[in-house]
Amino acid sequence: MCARILQQCEQLQGGGDKLAAFLGVKRSELEEWLAARSGPPRAVFERAMELILAEHDRRTAREAAGVPRRRRSDRAAA
Repeated sequence: MCARILQQCEQLQGGGDKLAAFLGVKRSELEEWLAARSGPPRAVFERAMELILAEHDRRTAREAAGVPRRRRSDRAAA
């Protein structure tokens, strides 16, 4: 579960280097957690969850404002 959450965070941050910087950890540590070879410390996991929750809140606010979701085909054409 931790690895999947971190993988989602990696996508949200735009890559492993940016996520490692955001979490304040070494890239090598992050790679271990992403591969599910070990788990992150609780404080790091909580920071990752904050990122997930912030993204959820952002999407919820967009939907409440009536901003339509972009389709993948729209993104590819842009």
